[in-house]
Amino acid sequence: MPIFAENLLNPTQKKQNEQNVYQILLQNKNKHFIKRILDPGKYPTLDNKDGSTSTHSMSWAEVDGKYIVYPTVLYGGKGKGLKRYDPEEALDIAIETKNFIEFDSPDEADWFSKEYKTYWNK
Repeated sequence: MPIFAENLLNPTQKKQNEQNVYQILLQNKNKHFIKRILDPGKYPTLDNKDGSTSTHSMSWAEVDGKYIVYPTVLYGGKGKGLKRYDPEEALDIAIETKNFIEFDSPDEADWFSKEYKTYWNK
């Protein structure tokens, strides 16, 4: 069984990471993909190939010297459900709709896009 870096954090570090994720989510609560994270019961789910379901998925990219996290699962509106997009197409949509979160560094964007679920288990 591999040892993940997360398993090496002490409880104080884990609590700080959880607080950071919560603060980022709350600061961006008006973004459509964040609304689905904060209140997934109000939205449909997307069936995954492995039998699980998703209400959201994220990726990150550098755009004009800025590092952004954006959704790759997008909501089409009531009655239209969710659709998974390839990261490049989702990035274009995110930029057009301003449905993304900016970060100061690639490390922060990468960490948040991959680890937010670890700390957001509501």
